[in-house]
Amino acid sequence: MTKFTSIKVDDTMINDYLFYRNLYINRKFASNKKKIMKIDHYQWWFNGQKKRHSFLILKENIPIYISSSDHFKYKKFNLIYSGLISCLEDTNLFDILKSIKIQNEYLDKQVGKYCFISINNKNKVLMHHWKYFRYKPLSKKNIFYNYVKNFLNIADNSSIFYKEIK
Repeated sequence: MTKFTSIKVDDTMINDYLFYRNLYINRKFASNKKKIMKIDHYQWWFNGQKKRHSFLILKENIPIYISSSDHFKYKKFNLIYSGLISCLEDTNLFDILKSIKIQNEYLDKQVGKYCFISINNKNKVLMHHWKYFRYKPLSKKNIFYNYVKNFLNIADNSSIFYKEIK
């Protein structure tokens, strides 16, 4: 049986994180498609990512994804923006779904918070799987919509989904 594990991302992984983030597969569906420069990454790492919780998902001790969760507030609400960064250029459906399941085991413990994800509309695989993890489309009429879209700089070619964690 295939063994999946996860470990918390720490400062020793700063360059690996940048390498993974700059892989084409990650830039292809990202809002920012440009490669991130080392100096910009280092500044973000030591200053900007303080509210991000990240862990590495391993398959047979080989990194396959980084799960990231940005924690922030809007009015009286605690919000999380969750994402996955592939560690491999070539992925498969089983590994991504297993990684999302592992990611959601962490997220489902964040009781009393709202979790948001964005999916590029061209990503046909993920556009069909959000509902299996209890996400709902975020309507433009929802009180969170404008704030989340603007604060997180979510591109117009992406859909936003959310779930309330109870």
